[in-house]
Amino acid sequence: MQFVLSSKRGMILAIKGLGGFHLACDATNEEVVKKLRHRKRRPDQPLALMARDIQVISEYCSMTQVERELLESSAVPIVLLQANGAKQVAPSVAPRQNTLGFMLPYTPLHHLALRRLNIPIVLTSGNFADEPQCIDNQEARENLSEIADYFLIHNRPIFNLVDDSVV
Repeated sequence: MQFVLSSKRGMILAIKGLGGFHLACDATNEEVVKKLRHRKRRPDQPLALMARDIQVISEYCSMTQVERELLESSAVPIVLLQANGAKQVAPSVAPRQNTLGFMLPYTPLHHLALRRLNIPIVLTSGNFADEPQCIDNQEARENLSEIADYFLIHNRPIFNLVDDSVV
């Protein structure tokens, strides 16, 4: 899938989800994470991560049984985990933090995009800092063209803006 190739080449993608647009990039590539932060105008706040499955997450973080159950729950929240795994994400993902916020795929599109990806991706809201998240294709093309290198859109309208919950 083009997502895998683009993310490994240091590109930023705008992805239309069920509740709004997200911006995604390779979470292990410091250069592209810094580029995302600069373009999004979000210098410090930790960025959320998505990984294909629990196995990938466990390479970067430890988790308790309760945290694992939260990750796998139908609520699919972002779960804050201790960043003490054998592998590390780019330092700019969560500057000066000892935790990482991970979530698992929760739409068919996420599952397809991540199925061959053995690394986590940054998955953050599709907007500039302090602005509302984009929900319309044309609005996203106009507003996110300064941030995203590529767009993955569909024709299903977004009726309710939804932010990912954090636990």
